[in-house]
Amino acid sequence: MKKRTAAKVILAFVAVLIVFLGIVKFRYGTGKEYPDLGAGLPTEAFTLEKLIQLDYPPGNLAVADNGDVYFNYHPLAKAERFTTATVFKWSNGKVEPFPSLEAQKDFQGTFGMNIDKEGRIWFIEPASLDFKHTRISAFDLRTKKRVEFFEFPEGQATFAEDIRVTADGKHVILPNPGLFRFTISSLVVYSVADHTFYSVKSDHPCLSPEDWIMQTPYGPNRLLGGLINFAAGIDGIEISDDQRWLYLAPMTNSRLCRIPMAVVLNPSLSPETFGRGVEEVGRKPMSDGIAIDREGRVVITDVEHGAIMALNPTTKQLSKLGGSKHIVWPDGIVVANDGDVYFTDSSIPSYIDQLVRPPKEAGLERHRPYFIYRLKRN
Repeated sequence: MKKRTAAKVILAFVAVLIVFLGIVKFRYGTGKEYPDLGAGLPTEAFTLEKLIQLDYPPGNLAVADNGDVYFNYHPLAKAERFTTATVFKWSNGKVEPFPSLEAQKDFQGTFGMNIDKEGRIWFIEPASLDFKHTRISAFDLRTKKRVEFFEFPEGQATFAEDIRVTADGKHVILPNPGLFRFTISSLVVYSVADHTFYSVKSDHPCLSPEDWIMQTPYGPNRLLGGLINFAAGIDGIEISDDQRWLYLAPMTNSRLCRIPMAVVLNPSLSPETFGRGVEEVGRKPMSDGIAIDREGRVVITDVEHGAIMALNPTTKQLSKLGGSKHIVWPDGIVVANDGDVYFTDSSIPSYIDQLVRPPKEAGLERHRPYFIYRLKRN
């Protein structure tokens, strides 16, 4: 009798587990492939260059007015286990730790970065990388001294991975994409003057993931044995040169959107006012970083096809700037003053497994070298 009862309990548990996994799969693991928006488009007059060769995958980057390139190793690679520095400056063909080798221990894992009009480089260090607090900091490019630092309260801006600073240097904007499709996205605005912040959560379609199965050279981008599709909400952001618009690019979403900066910088920002202010600009690829070029176009990384696209907000026309089948995951991107486009290939699918565990050094070594690229105008 006891054995029969135990068997029934086990069968009931297995049945409940199967139903639960089925619900999870149906809710978070279905979808379809996204079309290649660049297929058939002519490539513009750029030459693709391998600018910087690295032993570990780069994450994000920024380019100063003098042409110096600042970059980091992608924090998902956890390169700090195998090397003494993770944040760098490239100048005249030479790479050196930034701001110094000794200062590397003060970083908890930098993600996005941005150089403002006052010659400061800003970093975002999200709490989602096994830390309690998300941190932002700024360093003076000339003196290499840290001039700003703020640590968010626990639970705030946890997944923020990108960062932009307004032209007057008064506000820092952070996109917080949430955890896959389990939590909704938010936008965080930090005031440099008084070290305060506000945020607004929104499930607006322009911030949320859609049901797409992202493709990589290593197969569909899925987790937990295919139970969950990789998905992310608002990720890439950029402020237009005239400071009128904040562009929003959720990663697994077909839309590029924008919202007036006047709305974003209103401390009484609410989900309702945010939703009313957002407008759709056009269709984009599955993306990571975005930037603005000299023509006012939004330059977008196409993570599925190793390409760089550009969307004209006025004509809604999508263009292809360049790319390569050898580029695994075009990630951080910036347009320099001369119009050249710099971007990283973080190669994430080559070393992150379905449990999102930090890769072993042998796994990272297998896919060396890694590159920072430049699309140079002809």
